[in-house]
Amino acid sequence: MNDFDIDILDEEETEQDAVQLPMNYLLIGELENDDAKVYIKQDVYKALEEYASSDTDHELGTIILGNYSDALGKMNVVISEFIYAKYTDASAASLTFTHETWDYVHKEHENNHPDTKIVGWQHTHPGYGIFLSNYDIFIQENFFNLPFQVAYVIDPVQHIRGFFQWKNGKVEKLKGFYIYDEVGKQIKIEQPKEKKNSGSGASIMSGADNGSKFSVFQPIMLGVLCVAVIGLLISTMSLHKRYARQVEEQEALELQLAEQNMLISQQAMELESVKTAATHPTDTPLDNPTVDNKEDESKDIEFGATEPDEPSQEPPSIDGRVYFTAYKVEPGDSLYAICAKNNLDYASAYRIILAINGIQDPNQIYAGQTILLPIEE
Repeated sequence: MNDFDIDILDEEETEQDAVQLPMNYLLIGELENDDAKVYIKQDVYKALEEYASSDTDHELGTIILGNYSDALGKMNVVISEFIYAKYTDASAASLTFTHETWDYVHKEHENNHPDTKIVGWQHTHPGYGIFLSNYDIFIQENFFNLPFQVAYVIDPVQHIRGFFQWKNGKVEKLKGFYIYDEVGKQIKIEQPKEKKNSGSGASIMSGADNGSKFSVFQPIMLGVLCVAVIGLLISTMSLHKRYARQVEEQEALELQLAEQNMLISQQAMELESVKTAATHPTDTPLDNPTVDNKEDESKDIEFGATEPDEPSQEPPSIDGRVYFTAYKVEPGDSLYAICAKNNLDYASAYRIILAINGIQDPNQIYAGQTILLPIEE
C-alpha cells in the first residue's frame, strides 16, 4: 500500500485566523463567481515552474503552504511557501509519497514554516497535459480533502498549468488563478514564445531571360528535387519509428493506469475493511475494557478474549485479539506525534485509532482527551 500522511490540527488551530488578501495581483485566465480564488506568490510560481522543468522524464511534486479565508462564503487560498517532496517513488506517469517524504515534509513545516497551513499539493504531468488521473483524485479525496486544499498540476513540456478546487463536493478544475506580490512590486510573467520559421522569397523571371536561364538551372533544380525526395523518405521512416515508439509508450501508460486502478481498489477495500472491523468486531463484543489514566501506567484492553489466562501467540490484529492502551492527549499533540511517541507506524495505525475512538475528523483531537491506541508487540 502506498504511504501518505496529513496534518492533524489542534483544537485551537481550527479557529481560522484573519488572512490579509493580496492587493497587488495579476489574473491568469478567468474565474466563475462561485469559484475559489487561488493566489500564488510570484516567486513561488516561478520556482515551481523552474523545478517542474528540471526533469521531464519523471513526475515531480511539492507540498504547497499558505493560509485561507472563507469569509462570506467565498473561499480564498493564498499560497506563500512550498516544500520539495523529496524521497518519492516517481515515474513518467506516477508519483508516490513515501514515509521518508512525509517525515521530511513535517520537519520542514514545523521548523521553517510553522505559521502556515498545508493548503494542497503540486505535481507535474510532463507531456500529458493538465488533468487529475484516477490515482490523483484518490489522493485528493483521501489526503487533501479539506475545503481549502487544492491541487496544482504543471506540464513543463507543453508549458501549461492549472489548479483544481473542491466545488459542490467534487474536484473541479479552475479556469483561472491569481499571481500576487507585495504592493508596489512589479508582477512580470514571461509566457513561452512560439517559434517562427523564417521563409525566403524567390524571384520570377520573365520573357527571354526566363527561357534562356531555365536550361541552366534545370540540373540544379533536379538535384534539389532528388535531395528533397530522399529527405522526405528519411523523414517518413523517422515518423514511422516515432509512431511505433509512441504506440509502445501508450500501451505502457495504459498498463500503468490499469495497475493504478487496481491499487486504488485494493486501498479502498483495505480502508473499508479496517473501519468495519474496528467498529463492528466479528468475534466477541468488548468485554468491559478498563482504562487507567495514570501517566506512567496503562492496562491492556482485550477484545474477543476467550481464555483470560491463555497467552496470545498471535500479534495484535482487528480480526482476532487486539490490545489497546489509553493515552491522554497533551497540549501541542498531533495524531502523527502521538504515534511517534508510542512507537506506532502512523500510516497503518491511524485509521484504526480514528475508528475505535469514534473520531470522524482527524483534526478534532484536543488536550485532555483520552484516546485508545493499539499496542504493537
